[in-house]
Amino acid sequence: MTSVVLKRRRPIADNSRWSIYFDHIVDQRGNEVRDYLVIEGKRPCEGPAGVGILAVLGDRFVLLRSYRHALGEVIWELPRGFIDESETPPQAALRELTEETGLRCSAEHLVDLGYYVPEPGTMRVRAALFVATQCEGMPAAPDDELGLEGLRLVDRAAMAEMVAAGEIEDAGTLIAYYRYSAWQLRQREEKNAGC
Repeated sequence: MTSVVLKRRRPIADNSRWSIYFDHIVDQRGNEVRDYLVIEGKRPCEGPAGVGILAVLGDRFVLLRSYRHALGEVIWELPRGFIDESETPPQAALRELTEETGLRCSAEHLVDLGYYVPEPGTMRVRAALFVATQCEGMPAAPDDELGLEGLRLVDRAAMAEMVAAGEIEDAGTLIAYYRYSAWQLRQREEKNAGC
């Protein structure tokens, strides 16, 4: 196992959600990077800094069409956002779901899908993933979210096609979709085993 030593950390930028550094790192074999970019998510206590929610309305998934400035492109993704200081991850998920889609879901219909790391090569941050089953309300994209261009309801077959065709590139959306599919399979197996 290679151990990496941090020789120096240089702060580059900081805002309310992120700290950015250039790290000078060296491993035991002499490999060295002087300006290794590290983006660190801020969270008041240990745990995830953000949430992603795979929303299910009836038999359809809710996807957002969002402009992502770093890519310079519009992509399909699940609703997501940061966890506020006084919130738990499930509370943040339910709030973000409503803010970004207009839908509501009760806490009892929120399924924890675990954490994921968006880009472990440069980002020191985790996000909690959830699926919100039995959502209620009229879906509508808000006008006050920067880059959010629209909302689409996608049935299971169309979602599977979008995933297979590479139309969904966002890692959080893909991980949530696959974990939810595995969760559904376990639920069916448990139900059949109980018969």
